[in-house]
Parts: sequence; C-alpha cells; structure tokens
Amino acid sequence: MNEIHLNTIDLNLLLVFSRIYIRQNLTEAAEDLGRTQSALSHALERLRQLFNDPLFVRTSKKMKPTKRAEELAKPIKEALLSINNVFKSPSQFSAESLKRTFTISMSDYCQVVVLPRLMNFLFRNAPGVDIKILPSSSSELQKNLESGIFDLIIGNKDLGSGIMQQVLFEDEFVCMVNDSHDLSRGIRSIEDFTRFSHILFTTKGKGDRLVEQTLKEKGIQRKVAIRVPNVLVIPKIIQYSPYIVTLPKKLAESLDMDWVKILRPPIKLPKLPIFQYWHTTSHNEPTHSWFRKSIQDLFSSSRTIES
Repeated sequence: MNEIHLNTIDLNLLLVFSRIYIRQNLTEAAEDLGRTQSALSHALERLRQLFNDPLFVRTSKKMKPTKRAEELAKPIKEALLSINNVFKSPSQFSAESLKRTFTISMSDYCQVVVLPRLMNFLFRNAPGVDIKILPSSSSELQKNLESGIFDLIIGNKDLGSGIMQQVLFEDEFVCMVNDSHDLSRGIRSIEDFTRFSHILFTTKGKGDRLVEQTLKEKGIQRKVAIRVPNVLVIPKIIQYSPYIVTLPKKLAESLDMDWVKILRPPIKLPKLPIFQYWHTTSHNEPTHSWFRKSIQDLFSSSRTIES
C-alpha cells in the first residue's frame, strides 16, 4: 500500500470497521452508529479502497472478515481506545449517564450466579448500560477479546498472553437429590455416593474436569445415567428419579426447589475459582475499568494478574 498521510483519512472509517467487525452484519453496525445501511455500505467501500482489500465478504449468515481484516482488528481497536482516552478522563465519568453495551461471554452457570446481582446493580446505578451475553463455548475466546467482540469473559478458562484476569469468587461442589431419596439426610460414605446412578452436567468447563480428576485420583467410579448440557432440566429429572448430581453450590442453590436436597459430598472436592478476563488494551479505558470494578465489588474480589 502506498504511503498515506493522516490528514487525508476520515478517522470515522475506523469506527465503521470496528462495528462491522464486531457485528459482522451491516444492518446492525449501521444501527449502532446511527447511520443508514446505504451510508455504511459507502463507508465500507472507502475502507476497501484504503486498504486495497475486500475486508468483509458476504456469506449466507454474516459479513465474514478477510485475513487482512483479522490483522487490522487489534490495532484498530487499540487506536480507537487511545483516541477515546484522550477525550474522556476518569474524572469526567458518570455511571448514571453512561450509554454503552457490554458484551460478556459466560457459561449457563455464570449467567445464573452473576447476572441477577449484576443486573440489579445496573438497574439502580447505570440504567443506560445494556448487557449482551454470548456463550463461552467458542474456540476463539482470546481472539474475540482482542478484537473487541467480547468486552469480558467470566468463568474459568485457560487463556494466553495479553489477557488480564481477576478472581471474583470461589465456589464449592455439592450433591443434590430429591427429598424422598434414601440419601436425603446425608451422603455418609463413598458406597452411598456410588450406589446410585448420577447425572452429569456436561458444560465442558473446568468444573467438570476438577470433579472427574479428583474422583479418578481416588479411584472412585460413578455410574452415569444421563449427560445433560442444560442445567434447568436437572431438578425435573431428580424429582422423579433417584439420581445424584454434583454441581457448584451457587448453581445448586439457584435450583433449590421444594423437592430437592443439597448435600455435602462424602469426599473433599477442590474449589472452583471464577474469574473475569479482559484484554490488556481495555485495561485503562475508563468505562471498562468502572464496569470491571463494579463486578469485582459485587463479589469477593482478589488479585489481578496478567497471563
């Protein structure tokens, strides 16, 4: 690409690129920016000429970024954050007047545990803040943080360099049975634990691996009756069947219906730490910092480290 002088470039094109990259949909990106779809199409054409690349290719479901667009996503995000920080100092920040959507990736478990408290806080303190939740099953979690598709990830993940993380709280594992179960007064031994078939909540998260690894190390084998990815069905299964399920305590308590009993497991299981993760490029951005601290304050906070 030929040398380009900054005074010949419309910096609003960077905003256009960012919104199309995040939304991967021209109509939604145009709505975010308060423009018509036609105007955004013209802006995209200018971007294509500027970078001599199609940047986004229309497929049946979305505007798919090209390899060049993937390369540009991170530096453009950093540039926009830097420009934003020039004009907005922390002293000017007001949560009550903030208008912003934060996109968070989290599992069903974290949604149940985190969202009720978070949404109550936002309702009372920052009514102009909207939340968009995306699933945590994506294989590109780190890439989505870097590009700005996610503002935060909440959960327990193995992420690479450039990602900040902070412990929000630790959960413990408990067992759950129906109230007429033979073990409803307590699981007193490994024999009790293995005598009945189990339900596995198959979220493919680290919590599952922690329990399985501990049982394997202790030579304990469970008979599994069913594996389910949806936690909401578990109490209904338990209501009519003498199965046992092992879940994080905060999740089990959220499912505490009249017919379930929450019990201590007969062995010591490891704690499950829950983190919030963000990219280093967002670390000093005022509204992002406020949002993270608000979540931190809602739970038992701990140290912040960079991966």
